Amino acid sequence: MRDRAFASKTPKTLNFTHLTIAMATTSCLQSLRLRARAACSKRFLSSNRTIQEHESIFVTQSVHKNKKWSLTKPLRHGDSVKVGYGARIAASEIIGKRFLDVVKDSAGRDVMLQEPTLSGYITNSERLATPIYPHDCNTMVSLMDINLSRPGEDGALDDTEPFEIFEAGTGMGSLTMHISRAIHAANPALPPSLREALCATSRTRRSSTLLQPDLEPEQAVEFENYRRQRRAILHTIDRKTSHSNNAYKVVRNFSRALYLANIDFHQGSISEFIEARMEQNGGKPFLSRAILDLPSAEQFAEPVVRALHRNATILLFCPSISQVAEFDNWRRTTGMRMTILRVIELPNSTFSGGEFDGSGGKEWSVGTSLVENEDGSTKVVQRMRPKVGDRIAGGGFVAVFRRMQDMDVDADSEASTASDQDATSVDAGSEVEVLEDTPETPDSVENKTQ
Repeated sequence: MRDRAFASKTPKTLNFTHLTIAMATTSCLQSLRLRARAACSKRFLSSNRTIQEHESIFVTQSVHKNKKWSLTKPLRHGDSVKVGYGARIAASEIIGKRFLDVVKDSAGRDVMLQEPTLSGYITNSERLATPIYPHDCNTMVSLMDINLSRPGEDGALDDTEPFEIFEAGTGMGSLTMHISRAIHAANPALPPSLREALCATSRTRRSSTLLQPDLEPEQAVEFENYRRQRRAILHTIDRKTSHSNNAYKVVRNFSRALYLANIDFHQGSISEFIEARMEQNGGKPFLSRAILDLPSAEQFAEPVVRALHRNATILLFCPSISQVAEFDNWRRTTGMRMTILRVIELPNSTFSGGEFDGSGGKEWSVGTSLVENEDGSTKVVQRMRPKVGDRIAGGGFVAVFRRMQDMDVDADSEASTASDQDATSVDAGSEVEVLEDTPETPDSVENKTQ
């Protein structure tokens, strides 16, 4: 009887056990699915994503072991993209594809779609002025030392005045884009519909000295409201209208206007812009950083220095060391309340073409080669050598100055303090270095954006 009772209860126990195992298995599978979806979502948000309308991309054609790179204009449905060797591709065949996908051009050749780096985009974009090359831009932005919190991270700073930067000499917009990237996270998110509108409009309008997108009335109001909420602003000015217009287009076409809303493009006089802003601000300084990329910068620097907050820094970019020395001499003779922090020479860099063109450093060729021995056998050996015959670009000098104290001090006291400061700062070395009789750099490495 006991055996029968045990036998009758066993299936129920086994069924309960099977149910428990099945439930645990289902739970594990669901957990794995969620993890897989999360991993996929994270991947799609990074590099493995689809190409969207209004993006500019690299297309690479391979013909007889040679690669031909082309940077496209912003992709729009209904348009065609011109690539190398006289071929074209319909933009609709590219939009929706993923980077590294391969499509056919009108001649039947394979064309790989690649995402442009910021440095590759800048060096391959159309320009009306010689750019500050990306590797030099990175050094200069590093010297500016911009460290801003995201919105809401520091409540004490959210209600303060915005962090404003002034760039004199827009040029093609190379340094402009790098500075905008450095301050981008400090600003609130741009609504997707407004970003789409900024990408779609190719027209601009000018309000006083400010260059703005020509949006529909409702979108223009929304954009103006967004501009008032910005926590970090880059003001960039150029005396040539053609430079400002071209730089605006270059910034707008990169990564669907990603960095455009951080920037106010101005055209006109430096002194007029600064004086108008100082008047609006009740005569108080409003700039936290400034950079002068101008010939004879000392002729335009005084209003900029007066607009700097205490402890703000100003950078000077010059093709030759003698220009830095002239600016430093102007600082001393006029008693400007600045102290020189550092003067550096920017290195030259080699260019080889492609998506990382202009990112800095000296290009090397690393790979393998098949070598034939005396007995006719072959072996694979490593090949490591610097590339020669490529373009050389970059170079120049950068000086960093710090704004010391307010300008409204007694002139005699200011001159006395300046003399004392100059006497005590000789040991720093940088000022002595500026005064050395150093020959100018060759014309081939002079980069002027004006």
